[in-house]
Amino acid sequence: MIRLKMQAHNSATSERLKNATWYFFDLDDTLHEFRKASSAAVDATLRLILQSHARHQRSSGEPLTIAELKAEYFKILKIGTSAAFVDGKTSHEYRAERIQGVMNAFGIDCTEQQMQALLDTYETAITRNLQLKEGAIPLLQTLKQRGKSIAIITEGPQDSQERTVAALGLEPYFDRLITTNKLGVAKIDGLFGKALDMVGVKSKEVVVVGDSWDRDIVPAVKAGIKCVWFAEKDEGGEGLVAVKGGESRVILVNSLGRLQSMIPEAQN
Repeated sequence: MIRLKMQAHNSATSERLKNATWYFFDLDDTLHEFRKASSAAVDATLRLILQSHARHQRSSGEPLTIAELKAEYFKILKIGTSAAFVDGKTSHEYRAERIQGVMNAFGIDCTEQQMQALLDTYETAITRNLQLKEGAIPLLQTLKQRGKSIAIITEGPQDSQERTVAALGLEPYFDRLITTNKLGVAKIDGLFGKALDMVGVKSKEVVVVGDSWDRDIVPAVKAGIKCVWFAEKDEGGEGLVAVKGGESRVILVNSLGRLQSMIPEAQN
């Protein structure tokens, strides 16, 4: 699949947005600032590790640093999230595995009580730092006013995504929450097709909105769904995506407010 040069929106764009009966939204970094919140949570957790084990020294005799802990954490995170949380564990189980992996890497012992304190620190920090993307609520309100049904299609643990949706005040706007964790399949392995079956709609009735080219746009296009790519650093426009058997148009927006302005008013 190849991304081609972006072009100005045409009239067909408005028709696709108007005729869709369902909008499927990615959650993390599409509707809220997930990277910022998770980064703050990781920092708080690793600082607690450093504080609790300030006297711990490695065989070299050098004290631990936050930079070393963070590098190890993100190495473990990259490996651990590659499967898109399809094995059904809870968010706390995933986090405990990552934290334990960091402790093991530096030969640090961790009691059950200490692990619980670390998990509580992470949860408190990520909840405190949750922040909606600018324009998220007005966009969702507009879609509901236009009579659209809305689902969240996300890669992540079911329990943490439920807490995130509730904490951000998104529950009133969504008809379904569909996660890789619950269905056991990643976006790139067929989650969008399963979502269509669950909701009971055809691909032509749906628009997908997501920030990830590889994990939102590409698999959704392969499932025959029209897409809006939310790329904040781009200028916006419309482009052709080459797929097997032809081409598909992808709408690009650099803000959720821009997408809101493109939603046609309902006609009586």
